[in-house]
Amino acid sequence: MKIAIIGAGNAGSACAFMAAEAGHKIRLLKTSNHVAHDEHFEKMVENKGIYCIDNTKTGNFTDSADDVEKTFQPLEIITRNPKEAIEGADVVMIFIQTTYHPALAERVAKYFQDDQLVILIPGYAGSIYYSKYCDNNPIFAEGESTPNDARVIEPGTVKVLFKNARNSLSFFPATKTARGMAIAANLFPAYHINKKSVRKHIFESALHNPNIIVHTVGLYVMYPMLEYCAKHHPDEVPYMYRDALSTDMAWLMIEKLDAEKTAVLSALGCEPTPYLEACLFRNEEDLTQDPKEVFESYKISSPPGPYSFDNRYVTEDVPMGLVLLSSLGVKLGINTPECNRLIEMCGGLLARDFFKEGRTLTSLGLGDLTKKELLHFIEEGSTNSEPVSVELT
Repeated sequence: MKIAIIGAGNAGSACAFMAAEAGHKIRLLKTSNHVAHDEHFEKMVENKGIYCIDNTKTGNFTDSADDVEKTFQPLEIITRNPKEAIEGADVVMIFIQTTYHPALAERVAKYFQDDQLVILIPGYAGSIYYSKYCDNNPIFAEGESTPNDARVIEPGTVKVLFKNARNSLSFFPATKTARGMAIAANLFPAYHINKKSVRKHIFESALHNPNIIVHTVGLYVMYPMLEYCAKHHPDEVPYMYRDALSTDMAWLMIEKLDAEKTAVLSALGCEPTPYLEACLFRNEEDLTQDPKEVFESYKISSPPGPYSFDNRYVTEDVPMGLVLLSSLGVKLGINTPECNRLIEMCGGLLARDFFKEGRTLTSLGLGDLTKKELLHFIEEGSTNSEPVSVELT
C-alpha cells in the first residue's frame, strides 16, 4: 500500500521505517518548521530514507548501549508539501501532538480522498476536526497509543525500543468500522485484532489512551523529584516510570482516576478496561500474565525522564485527555473529582488554565447535543435519526 505518514518525530519516523520494511511505499510529511526535528528531517531528505536501530529484533526492549546493527529503508517521498504526500495514498497516518489537530486539519483535510483510511495516533476525538474540512469521504480511525516506543537518537536515525503486541482502533463514523479494519489489518501486526477488541467509537479510544492515566499522574507525582534533583543533584534526573510510579501516592491517584474513566465509559455504553489490563493487552502476547507484573517489567526498563514538568505528558494529555474526560462526565452526569483536581493542580504548577485550553464537547462543536444525539453523531456522523448498532464483518 501507499502510506502517507504525517509527522517526522519519534513515532512517525519509526512507523515510516517499519512500514517501509514491511514492503509498503512510504511518503513522509513534515508539517512544522523550526519547531522540532528539522535537522533530522533534512538528513532523511539527503539520504532519501531513514536509518533505524530496532532493538526489538533481539528481544532487547531497553535503551541500552548494546544496540543491534543500524539498517536503512528508502522512502518514496520525503516532503513538506501536504498535497504531494496525501493525494494517491491508500492510508494516511497522523503522528502529531493532539493540541495541533485543529490547525493541521484546516491545512491537510482538503486533500483526503473517498475511502482513504486516515488514522490519528493518538486521537482524543480529533477526527471530528478533520471531518469538518473534508470535501470527500475518507474513513477516520483513532488509535490509543503508537505501535512502538521509539526515539530519534541522531539526525536521520530512529531507535525502536518496544513494539506493541496489539493496538485497538476505533472509527468515525462507527458505521465504517468493518471497512476501516479491513484496511488497517494490512498495516502492522499490532492491528491484527479480533472484532471484540475493536473499540465501539472514538470516545472509547480517547478514554482508553493510557497516557490519560499514566502520563498525567506520573509526571505530577514526579514534580517534587524533578525540583529536588535540579537543586541538589543537577547531573541526575529521576525516572517517571521507575521512581514516580513506584509510589503509593501515584497508584492511589491512578485507581481513583481509572474509576472515574470507567464510570464515564459505562455511561457511554462501552465495556471499560482497567488501565493495567489494557497495558497487558497492548504489550504482551500471553494474556494469562499478571497485569501488574507486566507493568513492573516495563517500568524497570523504561528510559529516564521526562526532564521537565513543562512536557507534553502534561501540556498535551491534561488538556486533550483529562479535560475531555471531565467534559464527558458533565454531559453524562458523572462526577470526576480526581480528574478535575489533577487538571487544576497541573495547570496551577504551569500557571495555565487547562480547562479553558482543553478539548471539550463544546470545542468539538458538540456541546449542545443530548446524550442520545451525541451517541448517534459518533456512530453515523449526524444527529437526525435513531442510533444504530454497528456490526463487524
